[in-house]
Amino acid sequence: MKKTRMLALLLAVLLLSVAPASVVAENPNVPDYTYILPDGTVFDMNAYYNEKDPTLEADVTIRQTGGAVGVPDLPTTPLPKANEKYTIGFSVYYTVDEVGAMILDTMIAAAAEAGVELLVNDANYDQNAQNQAIEQWILLGVDGVILFPCDFHGVKEALDNLAAANIPVVTGNPPLAGAADSIFTFECVEQGYQAGQMLVDYLNAQGTPLAGTVVYQTLPFVHPNAVTRAIGFVDAFKDYPDVKIVELTGISPEDHYAAFEGALLANPDMIGAWGLYSSATIGMMNAKLAASSDVPLTSVDNDKIILMGIKEGNIIGSSCYSSVAPAWWTMSTMINLLNGETVPGTLYGANIAVTADNVDAMFEHYYPGQTLAGYMGTE
Repeated sequence: MKKTRMLALLLAVLLLSVAPASVVAENPNVPDYTYILPDGTVFDMNAYYNEKDPTLEADVTIRQTGGAVGVPDLPTTPLPKANEKYTIGFSVYYTVDEVGAMILDTMIAAAAEAGVELLVNDANYDQNAQNQAIEQWILLGVDGVILFPCDFHGVKEALDNLAAANIPVVTGNPPLAGAADSIFTFECVEQGYQAGQMLVDYLNAQGTPLAGTVVYQTLPFVHPNAVTRAIGFVDAFKDYPDVKIVELTGISPEDHYAAFEGALLANPDMIGAWGLYSSATIGMMNAKLAASSDVPLTSVDNDKIILMGIKEGNIIGSSCYSSVAPAWWTMSTMINLLNGETVPGTLYGANIAVTADNVDAMFEHYYPGQTLAGYMGTE
């Protein structure tokens, strides 16, 4: 249950995986699409999320009917050029972590390549700030908005206002309320499962009995990616009833450092740990090193410091995904949409399990033109 798990999880909800019934050839990115649902259909994201966890209360409408597709990290097709001088508003949730910063940098570069004017808002995890930026863009009459939500229910106000203004919107990460033309996401249950299975495999290889406490750290608010990652992680331990899984929360690496420092003292039977996203992993790794702990740690995310942690043996492995792909594919989808082309309603990026065996190659995959040895100063 490695690479096939994403398709298995999707098929359980989608019930079919077929080639597109029809394709509009003018969309230059079609050759990079692997169809999960055919053109002419819409992925029922509400059924997917509400089945996974009803507390998510998903009620989102996807307007585009171009099916659901998987897309590669590194496109083989060109970024579409704008038919007109479009103005696009772009709001990103947060740029302090490496993922958000790379999304921003890639979006700026993609806008320049596509020939559009880009208005940027870094919301810093403040949904009110994001809503206010979007309200300003509506008053300016922008042609489209690319949005990475802060609050996945609270973003509904902004999405409703965009709909009323007839401004198309593409999101990176799925909102849980409102409507969007198209949504880019990752299969996050698979990410959690990959991270959990890496920990299970490591413990079994070390001959460590799977009995005791496993701690993971997540966000202190509802985030669909966090909830579904946690579901996948817990599922990896379903055959080990003597494992107790404990959840802790935080936002900054400092929050997670303090929480994990306490957890190491409070749980002498801890056999493993997991950082659900980069800030959690970084804080946990630093706390582990400060305590000279040998508790194995896995992760989701591929920040450079996490990949270095894998290389140095401080992290067992991480379920990784491109920080460039969300910006590239949301921009290409918006340009195609504004150009009048058919676009998928849902796009899925790829997840890859990274361990010490492939970390050097995957560093170069996620950071083209750079090497892990160069980053570590050992080249």
